[in-house]
Amino acid sequence: MKLIDEKGRLFGKINLIDLLVVLLIVAVLAAVVWKLGGRKAAAAVTGTEKKAVYTVEFEDVPADIAHFAETQIGKSLVNDSKVIAASITDVQTEDYAGENGHLRLYITVEASTSFTGNVYKVGPQEVRVGYEYILKTSEFELTGLICALEVTDG
Repeated sequence: MKLIDEKGRLFGKINLIDLLVVLLIVAVLAAVVWKLGGRKAAAAVTGTEKKAVYTVEFEDVPADIAHFAETQIGKSLVNDSKVIAASITDVQTEDYAGENGHLRLYITVEASTSFTGNVYKVGPQEVRVGYEYILKTSEFELTGLICALEVTDG
């Protein structure tokens, strides 16, 4: 018995073109399922979903921007125009070393985080002390450094 017969069928039963089309469809479906829910499902099974509370420090912030930041308490963070599972819980200010009208700003965020590849991530951004972080809501955006981090189980 030949592996492929004169009509191009595998073992005389399956057409090779049909087999390739079926395998391609299965691969595309698997990729779509993984993209839509595979990472969350994998995180739920492995128990890597955690709660993170972290504080981002912003230096030399004009007072009007710092005061606007206070209006963002309770707002969800966004990344790439998508809302992520994180929200601002507190905003604190203090005078910035001799700069007239400028403040040091501390914004505290509570978020769902995952531990992937030996780093904590909130949305697509890594979260660790000393790391530069872009904090963005639908109305506000600043880049600062993470100065405190506490991670707990859900």
